[in-house]
Amino acid sequence: MKKLGMSLAENPGLRLLAGGVLGWVLAGGWGIVLGAACAGILPAIVVSRRQRRQQAKLELQLLDGLTLMQGGLKAGFNLYQTLELVSREMDPPLAAICSRIISEVQLGVPMDTAWERAGKEVANETFSELVTAVTIQRQMGGDLVFVLGTLRESLRQKLNVAAKLKSATSQGRLTGTVVAILPIALGGIIHLIMPEFIRPLLVDPVGQLLLGIAFALEVVGTWMISRICQVDP
Repeated sequence: MKKLGMSLAENPGLRLLAGGVLGWVLAGGWGIVLGAACAGILPAIVVSRRQRRQQAKLELQLLDGLTLMQGGLKAGFNLYQTLELVSREMDPPLAAICSRIISEVQLGVPMDTAWERAGKEVANETFSELVTAVTIQRQMGGDLVFVLGTLRESLRQKLNVAAKLKSATSQGRLTGTVVAILPIALGGIIHLIMPEFIRPLLVDPVGQLLLGIAFALEVVGTWMISRICQVDP
């Protein structure tokens, strides 16, 4: 069962097939389309939201992690010892990233290569800037403490701007949520009160076509509102 779940998660074709079969079993012909659409879209939305939360958590941790690295270097630690300090004091995902770099270095991988691999895997803009700073400092020299302080201040300003933008777009995001939920909730209430009023939409081919068009417009409208409210700091 676990292997089947992993296969469905990794293979979009299997997800569409499983969603279509489940929709056909539950709702007949139109259920195939709706089931396949839900199986194809919903997992992507869930994964995207999870990745955004992880990236946001990492940036918040980087603010403290950069302070910790800066303090460790000022105290006389080398970069390897500073990484060990961060891996002990911080929580995942930053602690896991630092632990992986340490493990690769212990296995004989050059420090620069370990940092670059971590940067490619994390795919975070701020962490990539940290990787660049560390790599340049190790290859050409320079004041890494000063660079880390500058990077930390830049990240702090970025997070402040992001918080202000989130507050400014909160009304738009709430409007998008209401617009997405209201038609479905209203249709469910009407179906409970007057089932014969909604039945043509579910039984008649023309009603099913109109319902499909309404669902497509609902998805497009929700996506447009989310894109309007999504402002990069």
